[in-house]
Amino acid sequence: MNTRVIGIDLAVSAKHKAMIFDPACNEFVGKQIVFRPRPQEMDRLLNRARQGAPADVQLIAVLEATGMAWYPVSVYLERQGVTVYRINGQKTKDFRQAFWKHTSSDQIDCRILARLYYIAPDRLHRCPLPDGQLLDLQRACRAYARWREQDTAMQNRMQAVDQWAWGGLRKLVPAAAQPWMREQWYNPWHVLAAGKDRLAAAWETFPAAEKTGTAWIDRWLLRAQEMTLLYGSQQMVGYDALQADMRQYLRLRQLYAQEQDRLTQEKILPLYQQLFPDCPLTSIWGIGSQSAATYRAFIHDINRFPTTACFRRWCGITPRSHQSGEAEAKGLPLSKAGPNLIKATLFLNAEVARQWDVQIAYIYHQQMVQYGKHHLKAVCACASHLANRIYAVLKEQRPYQLRDLRGRPISPEESRRLCLQYAVPEEIRRRNNKRFRRNKREQAIEKRTQKRQQRG
Repeated sequence: MNTRVIGIDLAVSAKHKAMIFDPACNEFVGKQIVFRPRPQEMDRLLNRARQGAPADVQLIAVLEATGMAWYPVSVYLERQGVTVYRINGQKTKDFRQAFWKHTSSDQIDCRILARLYYIAPDRLHRCPLPDGQLLDLQRACRAYARWREQDTAMQNRMQAVDQWAWGGLRKLVPAAAQPWMREQWYNPWHVLAAGKDRLAAAWETFPAAEKTGTAWIDRWLLRAQEMTLLYGSQQMVGYDALQADMRQYLRLRQLYAQEQDRLTQEKILPLYQQLFPDCPLTSIWGIGSQSAATYRAFIHDINRFPTTACFRRWCGITPRSHQSGEAEAKGLPLSKAGPNLIKATLFLNAEVARQWDVQIAYIYHQQMVQYGKHHLKAVCACASHLANRIYAVLKEQRPYQLRDLRGRPISPEESRRLCLQYAVPEEIRRRNNKRFRRNKREQAIEKRTQKRQQRG
């Protein structure tokens, strides 16, 4: 079949540039073409591509995923019968450095994009074009993630203030009582003046007091006394101003939570249920409707991934590899090649799945106990296996069934009971954490230094 390939270097605000490659003569046809995403200008590009070619020529376009600039160009070209391939800009950069290591230009990128169809056809996959509803779902999922990130940043900000103003509250005040304390009793001088009885009576009016009790108030009063002795005067810190800031932070966190809930109830869940009414993703333990909507919004069609390995590489949770001769590097970091929102969602879902799915719990236990990995690496390993489940469920369109380590179906209660048997001991967690490993390295360096000094 006669084909011509159009390599298109997209721009966000400037004009796009294109080069036309004719594989029959292994040459580029004409000069570089500059166009905007307008029907008349794109028709001129297609006419140039068909000029001098047989009537049955098949046009193929290869372009980068530059912002959303790819979308109007891809939609119009597909409507005109052009086969469009969208690739990651990193691939263009890698191939450009192989041919022109010290040179970069739009024309070179166009040439590389056009030749990619023949240089690496197995690395090109057509991406189904999302319609308006799917794009709306993607934007809603991204907006939800931004509100969640804002909430996390605000929480980190509050903890940073707690650290220097109160010496940290994480082990001092129960999590349920921290908002109450930050809003009403952030000044240690006021805490000491109120006394235990008044503080306990005030706290017991809250529903959360039934679970936390009031025993922690003694430790809180002792810390308040330490902070007053440390700073000497509340004017040195300005605790009243700090408490006003804390009240503002709490109001902002409440706003973030309301926006997340509004997005979920008014847009994400209705769109997800309308577009994917029979999606079995929520049958996987650890994946709720919010996460399932995120996966479906960005995966589009699971059939565009021919194998599980391709899907995992797209998710960006497979480790990099380096092999030469008989040597092969171990413990390399993750490629992180996929959408950031997919990686973050997989990590959060894996944290839940390892507490309910015994097979995931066993993987986490093995990573922590046998391989000595720290918590984050162990959860990333669980996320990789969770991606396998997502691929299988979407590919086969059937619900997920919990199974034990021998592959026998089990109930959620039985799976939870087995998960508790694979709980990681606290001493192993301390052994694998970052602080312990850093201290161990420092001790090893100190021993080597002492030996050298003794020999010297």
